[in-house]
Amino acid sequence: MKIRFRLLLLLIIIMGFTAGCAPTIQYEIKDEQTVTGSDWSAKDLKDVSDYMAASIKRSAFITSPQYAGEKPRWMLARDMRNETDEHVNTRTIMEKIRTRLINDGTAKFIDDQAIEDILSQMKLQQSGLFDNKTVAQVGKLVGARLILRGTISSIRKKSDRQDIIYYNITLQLVSIQTGEIVWTDEKEIQRLTSKSIFR
Repeated sequence: MKIRFRLLLLLIIIMGFTAGCAPTIQYEIKDEQTVTGSDWSAKDLKDVSDYMAASIKRSAFITSPQYAGEKPRWMLARDMRNETDEHVNTRTIMEKIRTRLINDGTAKFIDDQAIEDILSQMKLQQSGLFDNKTVAQVGKLVGARLILRGTISSIRKKSDRQDIIYYNITLQLVSIQTGEIVWTDEKEIQRLTSKSIFR
């Protein structure tokens, strides 16, 4: 009887340990939960893209009668300059802003990454292998008049128990025809992480 009781108790303890070691998966997380240190986070990405899209939308250039009449096409710069000491997927920042601007009707974009594929497909369609009624016509591509570009930089200060990082994200909307910056804004993000005295 004692042996059975001990075996049962041992089995319960083992089951408790193995259940406690199983990973917990949380499917819905809040923006604040993505910030786990002083590095760039998903919350920063959302904050920057929301702020920049709203700033562009309310800018004097976008609300001008000239812009409303012309509705010029935009394109993203190939790369947003990353002057930080960490890997930040800057393309994601730009694409998130582009998505917001397209979806709320503020801007129409040329897909800068699809141009080579489009030209290759047009060349193939003009080869005579396809029915002329169904091929894309040459000379109908629309040129971009504005380019959205930017830079992300950071300053990091470390001490024995603190890590302070300051991010600065600057974007500009530039006229391709004149080189004039027609809109610019910046967003600053500061983060402080403290280490325990006992570490």
